[in-house]
Amino acid sequence: MMYLVPLAKSPHGADFSPDGRYVVGNGKLAPYVTVFDFQKFLKAAEASDTTGSEDGIPVLRYESIRVAEVPVGLGPLHTQFDDQGYAYTSLFIESAVAKWKMGPFDGHDSSLVVAKIPVHYSVGHLVVAGGDTRHPVGRYLVSMNKLSKGRHLNVGPSQPESSQLIDITGSGMKMIYEAYTEPEPHFAQIIKADLIHPIEVYPKAENKDPNAIWAAADGKVTRIGNRVEVKLFSIRSYFAPGEIDAQEGDSVIIHVTNAEQERDMLHGFGLAGYNINVVMDPGETKTIRLKADKPGVWPFYCTNFCSAMHQEMQGYLLVKPRGAAATVAAK
Repeated sequence: MMYLVPLAKSPHGADFSPDGRYVVGNGKLAPYVTVFDFQKFLKAAEASDTTGSEDGIPVLRYESIRVAEVPVGLGPLHTQFDDQGYAYTSLFIESAVAKWKMGPFDGHDSSLVVAKIPVHYSVGHLVVAGGDTRHPVGRYLVSMNKLSKGRHLNVGPSQPESSQLIDITGSGMKMIYEAYTEPEPHFAQIIKADLIHPIEVYPKAENKDPNAIWAAADGKVTRIGNRVEVKLFSIRSYFAPGEIDAQEGDSVIIHVTNAEQERDMLHGFGLAGYNINVVMDPGETKTIRLKADKPGVWPFYCTNFCSAMHQEMQGYLLVKPRGAAATVAAK
């Protein structure tokens, strides 16, 4: 069921070619990548063509399954593929990307490398559009670099990392754009935009949350013992109800529904005094739970810009001190 395969020092990525025939092994302490033929792998496994075992797992004979050792450069980590028969390997130590041909594997391994481009710096992952699929789109590559080393305006100790867009059409490569991303850029996919069909609004008819409400008149505050439960309606540009009464020590449960059915009309619920900030997409209901352990008047407000009246979209959580009701009654 399982076999081990010898690979150069410190194996990192193992990547299948789009046709499913070859596996490229990246040993990050070697100056080359190893290309294995999966058909030969199957034959070697069937014939028990092994060189011993490790921890009880048989090790296939390297010479029986390897078809090439392509000298791409120092520190190969990951390999991606295009639709023109080329492979692209990130070189961590060299801070470069190598472009090489997927065959013919006839013993002339060094001639397979056709281009190399420096990237800035210490590239780890990289991605070609569709590069992990049977049908890649060989036009662009993004190099996701682990260090930026001053290629941007100094913004202090917290440094963004560099992601670079590379044109891979033709036999060479050309850097065309550089952007700065959060560390550490680690794996990505590029697909054609027409494959993405996201919803933009949660349809009202599909919101099955039993606490969802769709009219201001349905907003209410209900007390059951020491629990206060709220059904909160939100729409441009108000909350209903606008006031939530509670007593110190109460458990407060707030079900807030964004009743919008227009794209871009997100609302937020921020209760700064209790360190709460929740965002509701159009048509979405979310539930917030808190312990009313801080007496006072605490404003809640929309934290996503929604209209010209956005700043008016607020209400108040009124938390009475414990025993206040009894004191008032006594007086």
